[in-house]
Amino acid sequence: MVHTTGPQTFGRFRLDSAPKRRPQLQLSPTGRPIKQSRKSHTKSRHGCSTCKRNRVKCDEARPLCGRCFRRNDTCVYEDKLSAELGDEVGLPEIVLQDQSLESWAEHERLEWRIESGLTYSHINSVLNKGLLRELNIPGTAMTPSTHLTRHLAQCIDTSFQSSPGCRLFHRFVLPNCAATPALMHGLLALSARQLQHLQPSCRLHERAYLFHTQVATRLLNEELVQTTLAAKNLDLIFAACLLINMISFATSDTGPAKSWLLMSDSVSIDNALNWFMVQQGMGYLSKILNRNPNGSVWNTELNADTSCNPLFAISDGLPSYSDLELIPPKLAEICRITTDTTPDDNPYYTPLVLLSRAFRIKSLGLGNLNSYLSFGPHVPQSYRLLLRQKDEKALLLFMLWLMLFEEETCWWIHARTRNEYAAVSWLLGRSEDQRVREVARDPTVFIRSGSPT
Repeated sequence: MVHTTGPQTFGRFRLDSAPKRRPQLQLSPTGRPIKQSRKSHTKSRHGCSTCKRNRVKCDEARPLCGRCFRRNDTCVYEDKLSAELGDEVGLPEIVLQDQSLESWAEHERLEWRIESGLTYSHINSVLNKGLLRELNIPGTAMTPSTHLTRHLAQCIDTSFQSSPGCRLFHRFVLPNCAATPALMHGLLALSARQLQHLQPSCRLHERAYLFHTQVATRLLNEELVQTTLAAKNLDLIFAACLLINMISFATSDTGPAKSWLLMSDSVSIDNALNWFMVQQGMGYLSKILNRNPNGSVWNTELNADTSCNPLFAISDGLPSYSDLELIPPKLAEICRITTDTTPDDNPYYTPLVLLSRAFRIKSLGLGNLNSYLSFGPHVPQSYRLLLRQKDEKALLLFMLWLMLFEEETCWWIHARTRNEYAAVSWLLGRSEDQRVREVARDPTVFIRSGSPT
């Protein structure tokens, strides 16, 4: 141990003013210096940013590496573009509507589009190479689109519970999504939303899903307000609308405390209930698809698999009077539905018929997400308004619909239906109407009976 107290050293630590040691050169027998070989390292070259920053070896597992998963750290891969691919894609494909961005809020409001003619394999390159560089935003501002694109296959497989749905997205939607910018952003938004579900504390995933959802929604609205919709684009527009509905349906809330049912402020209620109200667009597009003389890939694929119950997945016809036989008498009494009732004079008629069909097929063991999710798109606007006003009968039907998802574990459905069901059943359990309290106490009776009760 050195104990000098001069300006050069103290203890075992070297000060900045101390002369730097130069490595001694090893000479060959001829007197020439021998080049030192670099010591090999065991760190991964393509690991995530967190492992690189901490200078530890990354197992390169995607979407989350093992170390980040165990430590609950943010795990993001910053993939770099190859020079060949960058030259092939080029920046002219991206048209920015506004390049004067002074804040992240303006970034989220940015409208931009990608010209048709790109292939699916180039989408992530176009987004990363053009968008972030043109906006002068660091690559870590949000999860890179390359990362989102690589996660898409796994995201689709875990987001669609039916094999026809997965098949449609893998074989039809993904290869053609570059032609529909709203669809492309919807796919990236869904991928980012699921990553945020897996890592709730990661702000990068949250920013990515909010940004891509914002762009996808705006571009989809621009498509829907057009006087005519190209028949060849209907299927892809329907897919984009479906993705936005799935993203809106998903929630990170862990309890019913933030349910719209427990809010009193009008603006807060509208925002919290948006996940249900936005489903109206699905019903609108379903009608257009059914009237398309060229047919729809959705109808064709779903009709090929009877387990999907295509009647409930995409339906255009109004309930017939034969459906009245399926309505449980107790619910018919509460909603004042008789043999003379029509969908036009009673806003509860259509929702109750949809629920009665679902009760029947669930009691027979034939229920699936397609049949249950058809409720939101096909209920009339008059019912939506009553639900927004917290009308007790509308809330009762809303609770019975949520009950159908009791056993569902899909990542974007489970939390939402569980939280809303807990809130609405608590609220209806305090109703002044004894019939409503009885239904709220044991709503599964309509499924267990297997027939109208």
